[in-house]
Amino acid sequence: MALLPYVDESTAPEKTREILGNTPRKLNVARMMANASEAVFHNFSRLGNALLTKGKLDSKLREIAILRTAKVSSSVYEWTQHVPIAIAVGVSDDQLAAIDKWESATCFNDLERLVLRFTDEVARGVKGKKETLAALQKHLGQGEIVELIMSIGFWGMVARVLETTEVDLEDFAGKVNLLARTKK
Repeated sequence: MALLPYVDESTAPEKTREILGNTPRKLNVARMMANASEAVFHNFSRLGNALLTKGKLDSKLREIAILRTAKVSSSVYEWTQHVPIAIAVGVSDDQLAAIDKWESATCFNDLERLVLRFTDEVARGVKGKKETLAALQKHLGQGEIVELIMSIGFWGMVARVLETTEVDLEDFAGKVNLLARTKK
């Protein structure tokens, strides 16, 4: 059971109720985040949706970074919810199995390995190394790199809320059809 109660939708602000009503299913992560002020929850939702569906960064690279962030953060909820999205955008079963020990895995290409290295640097130490950033610049534009950093930070923040409040996995967790909303 979560350590904080989920938002009471009957007393939540109108915009909060609207956002929760527009989600495919009432995800516990959204119900927990909805405890924040209306402005904070609204903008949190907008940023998450934009990173997930409207960004320049390739969806597969984004999901690899999110899954690695989930592993670094020990966030079972985040991992569970993003696996189906990752599969839908091309992350293989071998890659899913290797995210934890990616350094010795052979299933990632050079760019994916750079994304994983950079994710570890940013998720663990806040700042990515200059060498890794320079290597990424050979493959990604500046907008994609900024979105990668933002994705690592955003889902790292989400993992911190999930883990600190012990948000419950839904019965349908890992089977949520958010896939139609993600861009390939």
